Amino acid sequence: MQSRDCCSHSCARYLPPFAYPTLLVPLLFSPGVLAQQKGEFDCRADVKYECTADQCERVTEDFQHEESFLYNAKTGELSACLWTNCYSAKTKAFTVKAGGAITAIGRLIPVVHPKNKPLVVSLTIKTSAIEGGEDEKKAPFTAIWGYGGDRLTFNMGECVLKPPPKGSRG
Repeated sequence: MQSRDCCSHSCARYLPPFAYPTLLVPLLFSPGVLAQQKGEFDCRADVKYECTADQCERVTEDFQHEESFLYNAKTGELSACLWTNCYSAKTKAFTVKAGGAITAIGRLIPVVHPKNKPLVVSLTIKTSAIEGGEDEKKAPFTAIWGYGGDRLTFNMGECVLKPPPKGSRG
């Protein structure tokens, strides 16, 4: 019987097909937060899509001042203010190495109206596109919320990375 030494170059041909995606995930995503990004991302949408299984409708006005997202890269806290309620919770964050982005996703708890249902929100910030000076850096984002079996909403716009207050440790 021939030994299957996984240190040899031929080991990959003995892996079952379902193992290949599992091996790819660590290459594309690494858990954690971008350590070099200190401060808070304040994200404001320019465009909104409301989608059902049949179609997505683009909304371009009368929502910008009602929908915003905050993400603290140090604490992992994600907040979303959506019309009459704000939601907040610590989230899981993933860094997409290949695309230079960070995605935070979590089940956010309602703050203003605590009897409302929690809301799943994901926020992806394209950190590789951060530009600007010391005081204010900007990057594009996409946020998805209102996940359900029959609909969801997503916003696209720009985040401003606000530095931590002077004298704080990060």
